Amino acid sequence: MQQALTNLLLNAAVHTPPGTPVQVRAIADGNALVLTVADSGPGLALDALPLIFEKFYRAANSPPGGTGLGLAIVRGFVEAQGGQVKADNRPAGGAAFSIRMPLVTPPPIAAEANS
Repeated sequence: MQQALTNLLLNAAVHTPPGTPVQVRAIADGNALVLTVADSGPGLALDALPLIFEKFYRAANSPPGGTGLGLAIVRGFVEAQGGQVKADNRPAGGAAFSIRMPLVTPPPIAAEANS
């Protein structure tokens, strides 16, 4: 999860103009944890939304550099842990990437044996 969140933050830093805010939010929504990284950049082209998490996909307005793997890696890590990831445009401008992970009861912690 750390790598997925790092990739989303890096993506926001690369695609958001300097000095604009990036918001990170975590909420419990029913039986899920929702992590959202939202920026105030130009947002996502509507034709890019279905492709944004595909390997090697780079939007037409992407800055030079990068391989187009960062968001595909996010999707791979999240889905491997039973979660979902999505990207949307924010109504006031910018993009929001949300990771939804199931909340489960943690396994019990075994009592330590006295030596």
